[in-house]
Amino acid sequence: MNQNSQAYSSTVHIIGAGWSGLACAATLAQAGISVQLLEAAPLAGGRARGVQYRKSFPDTLLDNGQHIMLGAYQHTLKLFKQLGIKEQDVLHRQSLNLVLYSPHSPVIRLTAPALPAPWHLMIAMLTFKNISLKDRLKLVLMLVRIRLKKFTLTEDCSVAELLNHYSQSQLLIEALWEPLCLATMNTPIKEASARVFLTVLEKSFNHNRQDSDLLFFKSDLSSVFVNKALSYICQHRGNILFKYRVEKIELQTGPLSSNTFIIRTSKQTITANTLILATPAYIAQKLQGRVFRLKPEQSKLKFTYQPICTVYLQYPEHIKLEQVMTGFFGTLSQWAIDHRINKQPGLIAVVISSSGRHLQLPEEQLVDTIHNELKLVQPDLPFWQDYQVVIEKKATFNCTVNINTIRPSFKTSHKQLFLAGDYTRTPYPATLEGAVISGMQVAQHIIEQRKR
Repeated sequence: MNQNSQAYSSTVHIIGAGWSGLACAATLAQAGISVQLLEAAPLAGGRARGVQYRKSFPDTLLDNGQHIMLGAYQHTLKLFKQLGIKEQDVLHRQSLNLVLYSPHSPVIRLTAPALPAPWHLMIAMLTFKNISLKDRLKLVLMLVRIRLKKFTLTEDCSVAELLNHYSQSQLLIEALWEPLCLATMNTPIKEASARVFLTVLEKSFNHNRQDSDLLFFKSDLSSVFVNKALSYICQHRGNILFKYRVEKIELQTGPLSSNTFIIRTSKQTITANTLILATPAYIAQKLQGRVFRLKPEQSKLKFTYQPICTVYLQYPEHIKLEQVMTGFFGTLSQWAIDHRINKQPGLIAVVISSSGRHLQLPEEQLVDTIHNELKLVQPDLPFWQDYQVVIEKKATFNCTVNINTIRPSFKTSHKQLFLAGDYTRTPYPATLEGAVISGMQVAQHIIEQRKR
């Protein structure tokens, strides 16, 4: 109890050790501020970590969902550098090169040349293979017009409405825009916010050519980032308590302790004077309960959510795809990642974003369907040897029209209580970069507070 009483006066307490919590803790630790993380699970990393599955792949760590990054994720890359993580050691960088297969269309290819932005994208669109000249011109015209408008909208609308406004053909929507929207926002185009989508496009394609690069992890996310972040935090006056489920937060009464939080966990009671809720929105809402008066925009941290299904299929080691990432349209499968890149030959991860009929299929039927769709790429594909289906039911918040009007600030009505998470007000939808930005901005605010 003595240790806690001494620590709470200066230590920042963070509930949740996902990417936002770890980014926040590492940024505070770099500034010499003591931190303590409380994590309900036995492992850190939240929705982006390596998991050992007992039934399938017992000797292999698989991520609890396939993730890739964009070259535009500058905050995440900066954090990696801070932690001593060398990009070339953990990431495979590939310039924009999309190959998309469909049972109803010839193979479609979009390849960006080594030119400055946005010319690399302009040329890529003009040379879009198996897309008509008319559609390619419409694509370029759309890019020119949204650049002239600085990727902004007077009023938000759905991505589908935006594409209709710019006369995009059904083939372009199915083969390009819908896969990109699902990949970046995990929300169907008829519901997805065009304003957020344009922000992602602006950050990825309008500045540096490298921003549109695809970055693939060479190992599981725990090995690449989570474990290194934990090690860094512990080396800089920080620690983490696992299996500490926070059950209740109270505000200590009395004139001398008005800024003291009482954190009641499954194991002990902890006191703190600076507290960060780095949890999903629905958990943050529950923890705040009736104790704190929220700002109007934070009164309902009630988002709807979309799942992401990742199916890992193990084939003989000699099996490989044409390239690291292959796209699909008109199929259940949306993206396939060849894990040869992270020294797992023959392992293919297939991603299905958002909700759909795949969630109602029995596992083996789902796997067989995906296997048959992979034959579009490899017609002589042998039968799979093993598989693992991973479904994150609340993988991301539903990034719908006008979502930014309800995304809260990291500040709350209490000056020492903060929110961190990809659902808070950042430029990005629910992505690794959004989570990292949210954690870093809270940390920077606290650092500035303490300087003053």
